Amino acid sequence: MKPTRLALHSAAPKLGNVEANVAAVAKAVASREADLVVFPEMFLTGYAIGDDAQRLAFKDGDDRLEPIRKACAAAKAHCVVGAPRTPRKGIMYNSALLFGPGGETAAYDKREPATFTTFQEGLFFKPGTTSPVFDTGVGRIGITICYDWFFPEFPRAQALAGADLLLNISASPTTSQRFFEALMPARAIENASFAAYCNVVGPQDGVVFWGGSQAWGPRGTLLGRMEALKEGRTLVELDWDDLAPAREFRPTLRDGALATLPVAAKTKGKKAR
Repeated sequence: MKPTRLALHSAAPKLGNVEANVAAVAKAVASREADLVVFPEMFLTGYAIGDDAQRLAFKDGDDRLEPIRKACAAAKAHCVVGAPRTPRKGIMYNSALLFGPGGETAAYDKREPATFTTFQEGLFFKPGTTSPVFDTGVGRIGITICYDWFFPEFPRAQALAGADLLLNISASPTTSQRFFEALMPARAIENASFAAYCNVVGPQDGVVFWGGSQAWGPRGTLLGRMEALKEGRTLVELDWDDLAPAREFRPTLRDGALATLPVAAKTKGKKAR
């Protein structure tokens, strides 16, 4: 398969302004710079919107998404962008929406809504339960969202199921920057897969998001990175031919598929005197 041009946008959404955010995504897709255009977690509504997520959440087939669908069709491109999603009444997920050039749409639902320190996602969002792999015309993609990245079993399951690109969209504040910076090459190396990260940038409701969208090769080579706290996009090329030699050199997927975790035997010890 020919290389895929990937555009990762460190972007600042307009809080609550769905029309403007949808237009920004559609414009980026229409530029035809990339085969796969990615925007951050909750970008279509903004992240710090609290209970307004219920009012603004997208239904499946939502007409408000038509500009993105049309842009993908015209550019023959794919797009991933974050948004609150309500597939049925009373249920809401923090989701990544995937659009294809043929009008196809799919969604990944965040498995670990962050509910600690300043985060309150668990008050609004139901956790997702699956880690699907999306087989698209621009590669086999496993998507996660922000805090999911701290649970290596999720991207590992996707890699073992055939994902060649592990994509994380995020709304990560500056206090979490050093953690994500450490995890990105680790996830690429341990899965011998491409890894990409797309983060919100700028302030929202007193929280500053650090941006820093970036991509890594299957041997942990940095392919491109946006400067922290800067809005813009980084454009990289994913050469799928790089996967085979990386997986031969470090066969983590082969060996991981065969590995079983040892169970420590229970021992009876004497009580301390």
